Amino acid sequence: MQELKHIIFNTVTEASRKMAPGELEKSVAGATGLDRKTVRLAIKDLVSLGELTYTYVYGTSFLEKSFDRPVRVSKRIVIKPPDKTYQPQPGDVVLSIAGGAAFGNGAHPSTYLALRALDRILSDCHFVKLDTPLKGLDIGTGTGVLAIALAGLGVHEVVGLDIDVCAVSEAIHNVQLNGLAAQVSISNTPLEGLKQCFAVIMANLAYPTLTRLSSLLSKKLEQGGVLILSGFKEPATKDLRDAYAEQDLRLIQEEIDREWVCLVFRKPGQP
Repeated sequence: MQELKHIIFNTVTEASRKMAPGELEKSVAGATGLDRKTVRLAIKDLVSLGELTYTYVYGTSFLEKSFDRPVRVSKRIVIKPPDKTYQPQPGDVVLSIAGGAAFGNGAHPSTYLALRALDRILSDCHFVKLDTPLKGLDIGTGTGVLAIALAGLGVHEVVGLDIDVCAVSEAIHNVQLNGLAAQVSISNTPLEGLKQCFAVIMANLAYPTLTRLSSLLSKKLEQGGVLILSGFKEPATKDLRDAYAEQDLRLIQEEIDREWVCLVFRKPGQP
């Protein structure tokens, strides 16, 4: 039964799109040769254990990985609800994120794609060996998860911006939960109102907004700095690549998960 649960869990997490319960049963039964009733019982156990959860979109139910427990989203980053305990492994960065109305508990592909990209970038000796303190910016911060990850991974000074006052309140709460109030400031200040530039900028935003902000984001990025974009699907990728290439930014990474895309650009020059 444990091996069956492992197969079911991997089928859900590695699928290119959301899977309905019946579709999951059929897929796993076909792959294992087991009857669908056995597979259904194993799925039920995974839901009871909090490994999987039901989500509902336009009246249709799907099974997805549950974030109501500690979940590893990258090599070093683990996200957990505040009321759950987790024993960190060496090198882990554990983020406690309280759920609310704001976007960004780590469950959406656009969020964990951005987190994975950030983890890789801040493991790069280009940044790790810098003597000067790094500044990071998270635009459209939502719950504050990306801003908190920036600080947790070693960025010394982080700014999180959101125009939604509810999101600002939730992000401040999550920053305080993680004991990072001295490093992370959250506000609804317009991007245009920021005077400083940043070594790392994260923008998990809709495609039209990312297109509109291309010039301004480039201006706010330090020489040698990195810009991580997410929040859009594959059809928008070429337009965004072109828009940011026009700002003399070089594409250095690209990752796709369930049709969602994350692009990472670097600005020429030395920090």
